[in-house]
Amino acid sequence: MQLMLMDSILEIPIKEWNALIGAHHQFIHPTYLEAIQKAHSESLEVRYAMFYEDETLLGVAAFQITHFKTNTDSYRNPLMRAIAKTAAFIRAGHVHNILIAGNAFATGEHGFFFHPNVPAKQQAAAIVAAMDLVAMEERRRGRKICAMLVKDFYSMSKELSQAFKAYAFSDFKVDHNMIMPIHQDWNSLEDYLKILNTKFRTKAKGAYKRSAQVTVNRPSAQWLFENRDRMHELYEAVHEKADFRLGKLDLDVLNELLRVNWGDFEIRTYHLGDQCIGFMTAVICGDRCEAHIVGLDYAYNRDHGVYQRMLYDYVDIAIQRKCSFLVFGRTAAEIKSTLGALPVDLTVLIRHSKRISNALLSLIINYVKPSAFPQRQPYQVEYAKRMESRFNGILQDCQHSIQVTESADV
Repeated sequence: MQLMLMDSILEIPIKEWNALIGAHHQFIHPTYLEAIQKAHSESLEVRYAMFYEDETLLGVAAFQITHFKTNTDSYRNPLMRAIAKTAAFIRAGHVHNILIAGNAFATGEHGFFFHPNVPAKQQAAAIVAAMDLVAMEERRRGRKICAMLVKDFYSMSKELSQAFKAYAFSDFKVDHNMIMPIHQDWNSLEDYLKILNTKFRTKAKGAYKRSAQVTVNRPSAQWLFENRDRMHELYEAVHEKADFRLGKLDLDVLNELLRVNWGDFEIRTYHLGDQCIGFMTAVICGDRCEAHIVGLDYAYNRDHGVYQRMLYDYVDIAIQRKCSFLVFGRTAAEIKSTLGALPVDLTVLIRHSKRISNALLSLIINYVKPSAFPQRQPYQVEYAKRMESRFNGILQDCQHSIQVTESADV
């Protein structure tokens, strides 16, 4: 398989790239990637790869390079905390260049896409070859890649994730992605609320009552530009609570996506009087709605139920956009289960550049386990099995089409 590697989105043949990825892979769509590249001139870089057999395009990939500065706050994540205590290569204040096949700001299989006829072993070999070439080029530029991540694989991609082990990658489980089926008979949020049991329907109504004074807007690119400082404050508040932070999104990305009128992107801002107290974004990927980025002023959240209102608004967007399911992301799993989301396993692969450190990593990650949480069941008894069956059917369909890719940490 021949490899073509590029540093700029302007170098890729967009029509050929889009023809391969279709509508389900919006996080590797050139519009999204160009916005990422424009907004992150220094904190994050993107490299692009295209894989050919003769002159036929078989696969594409978008790699991110994050410049990760370790500090004590980074170690809330069990994996990084264990590494920090054991491995000498993690030093406080030291900048590490991490190469990611995936998205530093979202959860899911974002990094690459191949034609379905390409075997898993061939896909893994192609991605590793590209990552090794990127690492070689970065070394020539004086920036050594210290570790490589391939994130995040679902259970139906087990054959593919296992194929990376032949190249000294180690795998470990991370927190589940919460995915909610959207019934085809729902035409409005009210249709969804009707099939909740009394307890959780009351909970939903309570969230709307608490947020009654909150107004929800669809901002313009101009509004985002004029209020960028406040938006960054709201995003920073959520970002600082994240379990592990590989990178920080520059919110100019959102402004750019609105500016180009990308129809697969949704954003809502939440206001109390003249004060913006939160925002949420979503990306429509074919028949699924992906929760993307949120920002929140926690000082208002308890009294006004802003975050819970956002979650119900995600459901509303998914229904209005005629999606089959909603991908909520990894965080706040219990509260998302109260809306009807169910957990899906996720696997991450990692390889360190130093052989000894890589061997040490393979031992440490055996002790990293997904967080436990109580799974709630919000539907009426007669609908519960029906929704679970729909969920299982969606996962089976994903194995043949989109493999439940590209979600978010919300």
